[in-house]
Formats: sequence, structure tokens, C-alpha cells
Amino acid sequence: MNESEIKIPTYDLNGKVAIITGGTRGLGFGMASIMAAYGASVVMTDLRKEDCERAQKELENQGYTALGIVSNASKIEDTENMVKSVVEKFGHIDILVNNAGIGGIEKPIFEMSENEWDMTIDVDLKGVYFTSKIVALQMKDQGTGGRIVNLGSAAGIMAPKYTSAYAAAKSSVIHLTKVMANEWARYNINVNAIAPGYIITDMTKAVMADEKNSNAVIKKIALRRFGEISDVAGVVLFLVTEASKYLTGVLIPIDGGMVIS
Repeated sequence: MNESEIKIPTYDLNGKVAIITGGTRGLGFGMASIMAAYGASVVMTDLRKEDCERAQKELENQGYTALGIVSNASKIEDTENMVKSVVEKFGHIDILVNNAGIGGIEKPIFEMSENEWDMTIDVDLKGVYFTSKIVALQMKDQGTGGRIVNLGSAAGIMAPKYTSAYAAAKSSVIHLTKVMANEWARYNINVNAIAPGYIITDMTKAVMADEKNSNAVIKKIALRRFGEISDVAGVVLFLVTEASKYLTGVLIPIDGGMVIS
């Protein structure tokens, strides 16, 4: 193969429709913003109408095509209605990022209640499972393939104390990604996962501002800094474009080298 035969990868998302669950703030909004900047029509789901309206308006004010939809990822009926609404408006779905989740309930296993366990698994695992299934069925019926990115976590690779339900859900998401990739490859649906580490968002700023706590954490990170939303959004952009078309069933830790330290 000579240089003239090498295909130059493109990050162009013009004409693509992307759903980002939990996409109105933090990591989700960062992913939605970068995909919109590269041409995608973005759909952001969340639990609160006001958050959906705010996020939609913010992107529309920048000249992007955006839609906010109230939907609970742990409720199958909500997801079915959300997908139906997206198809009715845009005609197709090309990208799904399963970002919706709840933070780990940090407590010893001996103190974890059944309700706390169920709530975590419902959102962080069941939500990913059924949202992926419903969207993948739409992609299959379209016959055009698609990209799915599941959010795992560094906690799903490591085994930090007091994160039993969250770590169990995220490690399951990582393995579930491989099964989905294996089953859906025949439909040209690529399924991959990312595992963010300590990322600075509005929700984590206060914790990371604690100098004693943050210094202890940073010592565990090879790059000696916390991640930024753009660090995660850039990798997700790669995973939903043609640049990664021969990649499926993989996990990419985005943690500054924490899991190797």
C-alpha cells in the first residue's frame, strides 16, 4: 500500500444523530457539546425538564441542533418513548453514549441496604443494558449500523473500598460491552467502553478542592493531575467517528494512568 491508498480518518459527524443519556451537565454535556461542534444533532436526556431545556437552549444558542428529553434511563418505558421521539424528529439514530448514572454510595458492604444496592444497579447497569438494547434494535432496523459507548469507571477495574454496588455495576458494564460488541458486530454496530478516573466537574470540584484529600489521590495518578471533561469527550469523539471504525469490544481507561500506577 502506498501513501495515496491510505484513507485519512475523519471526525466529521455531519448528518449523524447522537443520544447522550444524562447529557445535560458534567461529562454528558461535554460529550454532547463536542459532538455538536463536529456536526452531529445531539439529544440529551435527563430527569429534570428544566435541565433539558437549559442544555438544549445553550447548544442552540451556539448554532447547533439539539434536543433535550426528560427520560429515566432505569425505566424501560421512558427509554422506548425517548427513542420513538428521536426517530420521529430526526428519522434515525447513529450514536448512543450511555452516560446516565448515579455516583457510588460509599459505605461498607455490611452497611449497604437492599434499596441502595437496587438503586445503583437499576441506573448504572440495567439502564445501560436496556437503553443499548432498544437503541441497537433501531440501528439494526435502519441497516446503517451505529456506535455505542458505555461508561464504565476506574472503580470497575480496581477494587476500592466502600464502592461495592457501584464497582459491581461498572465492572459488569465493562464485560457487558464485550458481549454486546460480539453479538451486534454482524449489524455493523460498534460497542466500546471508557473508564474515567477522577474528572473535574461541577459535582466533584468541592471534593477535589480538599487539599489533603486531593494530594493523596493525585499521588495515585501517573500523570499527577485530575482529568478534565475535554479529556473524556475527546476520546468519546474518537469512538463515535470513522477514525475508530475497526475498534469494537474494547475498554479505554481515561484516568491519567491511575490503574497502572
